[in-house]
Amino acid sequence: MDHNGPSSIAISDQPSAMSPSRLARAVVALGLFVLTCCARSAPQADLRPIPNQNVLLITIDTLRADALGCYGGPAATPALDSLAAQGVRFDFAHAHAVTTLASHASILTGTYPFQHGIRDNSGYRLPPNTATAASVLKARGYRTAAFVGAFPLHSRFGLNQGFDSYDDRFGETHAPTEFVMPERPASAVVPLARAWIENGSGGVGGSDRSGGSSGAGAAGGSSEAGPWFVWVHLFDPHAPYRPPPPFDGQYASQPYFGEVAATDAALAPLLDEVRAGSRPTLVVVTGDHGEGLGDHGELSHGLFAYESTLRVPLIVAEIGGARGSTGSPRASSGEVSHIPARHVDILPTILDATGSRRQPACQDVRCCPPRNAVRRRSRGRRTSRQ
Repeated sequence: MDHNGPSSIAISDQPSAMSPSRLARAVVALGLFVLTCCARSAPQADLRPIPNQNVLLITIDTLRADALGCYGGPAATPALDSLAAQGVRFDFAHAHAVTTLASHASILTGTYPFQHGIRDNSGYRLPPNTATAASVLKARGYRTAAFVGAFPLHSRFGLNQGFDSYDDRFGETHAPTEFVMPERPASAVVPLARAWIENGSGGVGGSDRSGGSSGAGAAGGSSEAGPWFVWVHLFDPHAPYRPPPPFDGQYASQPYFGEVAATDAALAPLLDEVRAGSRPTLVVVTGDHGEGLGDHGELSHGLFAYESTLRVPLIVAEIGGARGSTGSPRASSGEVSHIPARHVDILPTILDATGSRRQPACQDVRCCPPRNAVRRRSRGRRTSRQ
């Protein structure tokens, strides 16, 4: 992402003798030439626009980038590692906020917090008629559904706009005696998404909280039924850390990483089914923010804005359809991108990948300018093989 264009080098009219300043400029010019040549021969990301492909957006709450196996972390995450091996893994991706609602508003709208107006997990609501990933894709004929894991993303906060089905059935808290946010585990959320994709209406519980018309259409897994956009939010890595068996025993001294491993295991069946689907699917996985884990004296998140709570994983892959299963040649051709990626780049990337980048609704929320989040088949100098 070239947020600032390259600065030009002014060369003044000097005598022919090579002065120290001119020599320095010559060295810089030679260096740029060498870098350009290397860029043209470097591996390039094989992500290309596929009109009407499905879109699966997975957001994992409180997920540090350095927790995943493919990022060198201690959690066993074979499902996400395999996905990264089929796509592009961004090693320098960041959130714009350290709270769940604000971060997801940026992800879904492609705008910064000062634009969408959400600052915290309570007391704010996304303004009505805001263009979101769901509303833009719905206007293009996509069936849309969301399955969220915890109260900060309840439909009352406005993120349900554009979704045919918005499933937020995670129970109620018993405040003030219980200071715990209502949530449900990945093992409960993922099957709902799988059922909706397979049947077209598996997530019936959220239909009355949708931000659009409720007709979900025919079978969700059928290529004849038209494309779908599904957002799956998993809350498990959030404190308190209570990984389920067998991860509680395997990560007894590191329960946070046990939660991450359990989340990966819950995602595996969904990703396998998408790979086997007849229609190609763009899969985007990221964290809404990180976790302090004691860094800078912060155990969790929400107070400070350091790398531990702002740096997140970002994996983008196109799987399924003609791209085949995990046994395809692409399964081991994953790439690492070193470009600085941000949450506001996710929506433009989705719209580019589905051939929707010129949608007026997208321009209305100013999410088109950073659409170069993934330079498909270009900018090779910024990617490398896994």
